[in-house]
Amino acid sequence: MNHIVLIENKSVITTSILVAKKFERNHRDILRAIKNLDCSPEFSERNFALAEYIDDQGKPRPMYQMTKDGFVFLVMGFTGKKAGQFKEDYINAFNEMYDYINNDHKQLYKEYVDALEQFKKFSELASQAGKTLNLAGKKLKPKALAKVNELEKSMQHNLFLE
Repeated sequence: MNHIVLIENKSVITTSILVAKKFERNHRDILRAIKNLDCSPEFSERNFALAEYIDDQGKPRPMYQMTKDGFVFLVMGFTGKKAGQFKEDYINAFNEMYDYINNDHKQLYKEYVDALEQFKKFSELASQAGKTLNLAGKKLKPKALAKVNELEKSMQHNLFLE
């Protein structure tokens, strides 16, 4: 199965790379088409997000992530048999994903979201614990040890004087 939609940050999206592959076009042509769309800045901001991917040579390259609305707006101008078939496939994939999230696997998806949120909380907790250990081990503990040593010296001195 050719995946043309993804779940990212609880949203269903596609990318300019997937559009280019499906239409057998150069990715740079898809990027240019997105940049030249006649839509409002508000629509563009809501539906197209500039991102990066790593190419086959290990270099970061620009791409767009887009919502269903952004995709539909983009491909409305595409023509040909591939364009027609892709539009059908894309609509079907979005509908399947919608059903998956909202009907068939709603509980599974909720568990996934809950597990992801719990993982993020534990990651933040572990990070804070590491910072606290670092502070205690490198700053607070040496100061406390220095004070103990200082007091021990004072007590020894006092004991010998008596």
